[in-house]
Amino acid sequence: MQARDNNLERQKLESFVTEIQDLIKNNQLELATKRVGYFAEDFAIDKKRKYEAIDFQRRYAQLQENKRKGSISAEIISRNITALTYSILEFVDLILEEYNKLSKPKYNSISTLKYQELNELTTTFNSKNNLVEDNLEDNIIEFPPPNENQENNSNEIPKTPLEKEKQLWKEKRDFIIDSPDNIVVYASNITKQYSGKVSDFKLILPELELKFGEITSLVGENGNGKTTLLRIIIGELAQSSGVLKYPVLIDLKKHNWYQIKQQIAYIPQELPKWSGLLVDNLHFAAAIHGIKGKENEDEVDFILWRLGLDKYRNATWNEISGGFKMRFALAKALVWKPKLLVLDEPLANLDVNTQLLFLQDLRYLADSLAHPKAIILSSQHLYEVESITNNIVFIKEGSVLYNGKLANFGEDREENAFELGCRLSKEELMDILEKISYTEIQIIGHHQYIVNTSRSITANDMMKLFIDHNITLKYFRDISKSTRRLFKTER
Repeated sequence: MQARDNNLERQKLESFVTEIQDLIKNNQLELATKRVGYFAEDFAIDKKRKYEAIDFQRRYAQLQENKRKGSISAEIISRNITALTYSILEFVDLILEEYNKLSKPKYNSISTLKYQELNELTTTFNSKNNLVEDNLEDNIIEFPPPNENQENNSNEIPKTPLEKEKQLWKEKRDFIIDSPDNIVVYASNITKQYSGKVSDFKLILPELELKFGEITSLVGENGNGKTTLLRIIIGELAQSSGVLKYPVLIDLKKHNWYQIKQQIAYIPQELPKWSGLLVDNLHFAAAIHGIKGKENEDEVDFILWRLGLDKYRNATWNEISGGFKMRFALAKALVWKPKLLVLDEPLANLDVNTQLLFLQDLRYLADSLAHPKAIILSSQHLYEVESITNNIVFIKEGSVLYNGKLANFGEDREENAFELGCRLSKEELMDILEKISYTEIQIIGHHQYIVNTSRSITANDMMKLFIDHNITLKYFRDISKSTRRLFKTER
C-alpha cells in the first residue's frame, strides 16, 4: 500500500508543479496564488509553509487594489507582479527541495528545468498583462542557469501537456480510491418510510459507498428523498431499516456515535444566521474541535484566504450576500478538517459565476492528499455538478434510478439524446428531423426540446442539419451520457 501511495504522491506532485507553471504562463496569476496554497498543504514538510503561502494571495489582492485606485504607476505594478511571479516559482522550488530531503523517491526541483523556460514563463505573463513596456527590459527577472556540471536526472519533471498530467494523476488516484480501506460511509438496503393523511412516501437505497477523494452527487426533482438521505447519513434522522457503517471514521470495536459526528461537517440548504463577526465564528468552530492558540489563528487565516474571504472577515452575517454566506459556511466546515463533507443544495442561492467557483473549490478539496475527505451533495443544477462529480445517484419518488460512476452512465445506451432550443414548433421540428433517424421528441419548455436519435447520429450531424436549414439554435447540448435523460417530460 505504501508503494501505491508514493506513486500517487509523485503523480500529484508533478501535476501540481505543471499546473502552477501553466497558470502563470497563461496569465492566471490569481488562480496560481490560490493553487500554491493547496500545493503547500499537500506537500510542505514544514507546516508553517502552508501559512506562508497565503502571503501570495495577500500580495496579489493588494496589487489589484492599487491598480484599481491608480495609486501607483504601471511600471511599479509591473515590477511587483514580476517579483510575485518569481516568488511563487521560488516557493514551489523550496517546498520540493524540502520534500526531497525527507521523502523517497526524490523529485527534481524546478531549478532542474531549463532556466530559459522559466524566464519565458515570466516574460509571457507580463506581456499578456500589458504591464511591461518595450523599454522596460529590466522588469524581467533573469533566472540563473543551472550548474553546467549538474548530472542529468531521468526523473526530471515531465514536459507533457497539463491535461495529460492530470489524466495520469486521476488514474493513479482512482486506483487508490478503489481500495476497500478508503470507504468512509457504507449503506446497505436503507429505507425510510413516512405515512401521511394524503399520501405515503418511502425512500429505498439498495447500496451506497462514499470514499475519500470522491464527490457523490444526489440529483432528482424536489421532494424525492435527497435531503432525507443526507439527514440519515449525518445521523439527524434514523432509517426505518438497513445498515449504515462508517469504516474509516470509527474504531469498529467501540461504536461511538459522538466520535463519528466529530468527523462529519453538514451544510444545510437554509443556513442559520450567525451572530457577531464572521471571523469569530470561524475561531469558535475551530476551537470546539480542539484547535486552539496560534494554530487556531493560523488555520482561520489560511481558510479565509484560500476561499477568498479575507476581505469580509470583520463583517457580520447581514452585511454579506447569499453567495458569500455559503462560502463562509464552507469555511466554517473546513477549518477543523472533517473527513466527510455533506452539503444540501449548496448551489441553490448562488449566481452562475459563484456556482463555478464553489464547485471548483469542492473538487480541489476532494483531491487533497494532506486532508482527504469524501464529499456528498444534493443539487438540481445537474450540468454544473456533473462537471466535477465522480458518482451520481439519481432519485425519483424515493427510488434510485441510477447509482454509479458518472463516466459509466449511458455506456450501454441504444440511443443518443440532444437538448436544444430553437424558434420552431414541435411539428416544424419534426419536419426538419425527417432526414435523420430520430425516435422521439420531448417538449421541456417553450421552444425547448430533447430529441432522441439512433446512436449512429452524432452531435455534429445534428448541428449540420440545422445549419443546412439556416436555423439558429438558442442553445444545444449533447446529453447522451448525462443523467438529464432520466428526467421524463411531455412527449
